[in-house]
Amino acid sequence: MRDSSNVPVIAAWHTFPTTINALELRTEREEIIMALIDMIKSYQELLAEKERLTELTKANNTAIETAKTELAQQMIDDDCPKIGYGGYTFSLQSKTSYSKRSAEELAESGADFFQVLRDEGLGDLIYETVNAQTLQSTMRNYVEENGELSEALKTVIKTYDYNDIGRRKDSKKGKK
Repeated sequence: MRDSSNVPVIAAWHTFPTTINALELRTEREEIIMALIDMIKSYQELLAEKERLTELTKANNTAIETAKTELAQQMIDDDCPKIGYGGYTFSLQSKTSYSKRSAEELAESGADFFQVLRDEGLGDLIYETVNAQTLQSTMRNYVEENGELSEALKTVIKTYDYNDIGRRKDSKKGKK
């Protein structure tokens, strides 16, 4: 009679730890992936809440402006320039707002906005500024073209590296 437990038991015993290790590795990897997915879900929830709050803020600001316009008109209609309520005094105020004419309007009239300000003695209103996002993209392009910032730029531009998370909506193309 042949002992059937010798070869199969040894073979099975020999592969068992390898199978366990592979399962443990896969389980560990799955746990890591699940933890990352949980973090991504939390991040997306925060972004969605930010979008929701932004929309609510826009709607609230519109409602505030509408209420303010209606209140001002009602105070004019009722000849009531001042009223107190809830520890606050609300008063009707006549104001004038000033803004730069559009580029099209300036082009039509042939006026140079900054030169007119200078000519009128208001040149001190003019400040040289650089938009932060424009600086960012310009410096990125500069480094792509030149390999690095010049020594002169290094004296006025600070650089730092960081990790960020990009998020894009998955494309629906080809998925049906």
